[in-house]
Amino acid sequence: MPDQHNRSDAEEIAPEAGIVVPLDLPEFRVLDQHCSEDGTLRIQVMAKTTSMTCPHCQRECEKIHDCRVRVKRDIPLRGYRVRLLVYKRRFACTDCAKTFTEPDEACGRRRRTTCRLRVSIGKQVASRPVAHVSEEEEVGPRFARESFQEQVAPQLERRGVSLDSQGSLPTPRYLGIDEYAIQKGHRYATLLCDLEKRCPLETCRGRTQQEVIKLLERLDHPERVEAVSLDMSGSFAPAIRQVLPQAVLVIDHFHVIQHVMKAFRKVVAGYAKQGIGQILLHHHRHLFLKPLEKLTDEQKQERDRIASHLPGLEIAWQIKEGLRQWYGEATAQTAEERLDQWIELVRHKGPEELRQALSAFVSWKAEILAFFRFLPTRISNGYVEGKNNRTKTMMRQAYGYRNFRNLRLRILMERGR
Repeated sequence: MPDQHNRSDAEEIAPEAGIVVPLDLPEFRVLDQHCSEDGTLRIQVMAKTTSMTCPHCQRECEKIHDCRVRVKRDIPLRGYRVRLLVYKRRFACTDCAKTFTEPDEACGRRRRTTCRLRVSIGKQVASRPVAHVSEEEEVGPRFARESFQEQVAPQLERRGVSLDSQGSLPTPRYLGIDEYAIQKGHRYATLLCDLEKRCPLETCRGRTQQEVIKLLERLDHPERVEAVSLDMSGSFAPAIRQVLPQAVLVIDHFHVIQHVMKAFRKVVAGYAKQGIGQILLHHHRHLFLKPLEKLTDEQKQERDRIASHLPGLEIAWQIKEGLRQWYGEATAQTAEERLDQWIELVRHKGPEELRQALSAFVSWKAEILAFFRFLPTRISNGYVEGKNNRTKTMMRQAYGYRNFRNLRLRILMERGR
């Protein structure tokens, strides 16, 4: 066996050995190191302990029965592949006459890689496609996924979420729920978020009422949910009312504004196709689509000039801005009255496109007004929508995910704000 050395006596190493870098595995002492022609750094190591406790009789044992070499892969060092040649000893107990092998804390039982290598690969998989990490680290895709799961399991456990997507879920006061497409037009999934802690709670395949009910029934204390933020899609509301009857449904104000904006864009497009409107709105359509506070003084003057020639468009614009002003200024006491006034304005003076948009305010009026019950907390699906956008970006970078388990773990661990 080669002569051993420690980090403190680096001067004993021959000059051609190069710079000695600390191994940073305190349980091992370095016996020898050399670099092979293929660029692999081979380091011979052995545990520092001289005795072990017998697992059979709990007596301290020093007698070594034999020693065998095990090759373990470690994290790369300065572009070199690192292989640890671990001299694993088998002890012979003098009391019970049984043999046992010393444990391997750096790698784990029957593992051929160090724990820190698996952690390094797991961190890369958390932000990069598995195929890219596997190719770069020269490991199999399954090993890369298992390293990622091994790393995230304790983090999910601290948050009260199980690795197998079957256990109970911690119950927050405010929930956010939305859907996202795994394969647009074919396969969808549902995302549930904690709006207070701003973190994903769980995601599951499907978006039907029964699938959403099954997801919500996993909450450990469903009676604690005070409000659920959602869009005006009819797929989630029945499931929420069935599982969480005490929770208040709050329609996300961004979706309400976008619903009206969609109708207003049709109004602008109609004026831009005919007569003087086609000339005036050719390069200035954005002046009516932007919020008033985002226009400069010059843009406001130009917008007023165009509006003076198109009075119908001006009325539609005032209706659109009136809804935004309602969300910004109304209180729990004045919200319903001001909303009724806005609806009457649309019915009597609004264009046909905006009058058609009123059906959503009739169907979801109570849920829209519920937004003001929780002020100054502005309950919305903003975080959930942002999370969905990041999920779509993640799926595009990976060219999609065939393994939903892997996609789920990535979504739960990605906590962007």
